[in-house]
Amino acid sequence: MRPIKRAAIFLIIIGVEKAQRIIALMDNGEIKAIVPEIRSMTALSQEIQASVWAEFNELGYEDKMKPSEVLTRESVGQEGGPLL
Repeated sequence: MRPIKRAAIFLIIIGVEKAQRIIALMDNGEIKAIVPEIRSMTALSQEIQASVWAEFNELGYEDKMKPSEVLTRESVGQEGGPLL
């Protein structure tokens, strides 16, 4: 699965309010890439949702994170890369 699709699924999983706050922090190029991916999704199996959720948790995502923490290098994992 392409990274942009995984990111779109993640944003769907976390819900509209949190996703909107994260998208608001993205630059125009990122928004132009992710929004069509989100819109193109019609149904997500529980297996796909569980797989993407597990992947983001392994990368260091925590439900209590601020939107800016999801996008910054300092906030995640040992590798220090952004989640999205």
